[in-house]
This record gives sequence, C-alpha cells and structure tokens, in this order.
Amino acid sequence: MNELRSENQQFSFHHEAEIPRFSQHKAHQYCKGVDWRQKLDSQRGAVLATELKNNSYKLARWTCCAMLAGSEYLKLGYVSRYHVKDSARHVILGTQHFKPNEFASQINLSMENTWGILRRNLDEGKYLILKDPNKQVIRVYSLPDGTFSSDEEEEEEEDEEDEEEEDEEN
Repeated sequence: MNELRSENQQFSFHHEAEIPRFSQHKAHQYCKGVDWRQKLDSQRGAVLATELKNNSYKLARWTCCAMLAGSEYLKLGYVSRYHVKDSARHVILGTQHFKPNEFASQINLSMENTWGILRRNLDEGKYLILKDPNKQVIRVYSLPDGTFSSDEEEEEEEDEEDEEEEDEEN
C-alpha cells in the first residue's frame, strides 16, 4: 500500500465511531466494547474483533459495497469524540486498510449469500437494480431478453453468421 502507482486506485472509506464512556449516556450500560484510546495501538485486533461482534452487519455491508464498487482497498477509521460531552468535535484515533475480498473471507462474508434474498424473490431473467438517489428506495426492473447486449456478443454473432455463409458457399 505504501508504493506509489501512476494509475488511479479506488478506495472505500468508512468510519466506526466509539460510543462515549460517561455514565449519563444510555448506550454506556449496553456497550461491552473496549476503550479505543488505550487499546487501539497495542491491541488493534481485539478492537476490530469487538466491533465485528457488536456491528457485524455494518462491517459486512461496507465490505459488500466495496466489493461491488470494485475498490482495491477498504479503509476503516476509528473515530472518537474529542471530549466526551462534545458531540461536534472528533478525533481520528487510527485507521486500518484491507483488501475487500480478503476482509470478506476473514469475517465469513459470502457474496453468494448476499444475493440470496433477491434470488429467492426473482425468477430467472435479466433485472436492473436502481437506487433512487434522493430516497432510501431500491427499485428492481425486469428486462426483456437481449437488453444491454454487449457489442462483443453482437460481433461474435456476426462472425458466426459470416462463417456459416462461407461454409454454404463452399
């Protein structure tokens, strides 16, 4: 990751926020995490394991998004409040980067399983999945066969037809 390359690389950046540790905070009594300020440098793996246990869906979603986007790296940042009672100012305590495919295997994320709900509800065919940019809505459209055929497929079909015509002429 330290090497400089001339071509563009695609990254996915996400942050994990530490829950404040003061007794008035309602989430404090339910949180069984570790104190990031003390443990992040010496026990980075333990911090990540705790976050995987407490926020597995969020990390799996980020990993899946990075894989679908074709990102070369998924970068996770650990963010904490500058002061416990100040919700406006934050400090980046550390970052980690992973290759999305490797991280997916570490957290037992199967891309086959991520599409399970769609496969269960859709018949065979072609579909277009669109997310409305202004709403939290995903729309799935059924497409007729032959829609979005690539030029390569058309060229292959033309080449096959040309070969058949040549065979008929001989």
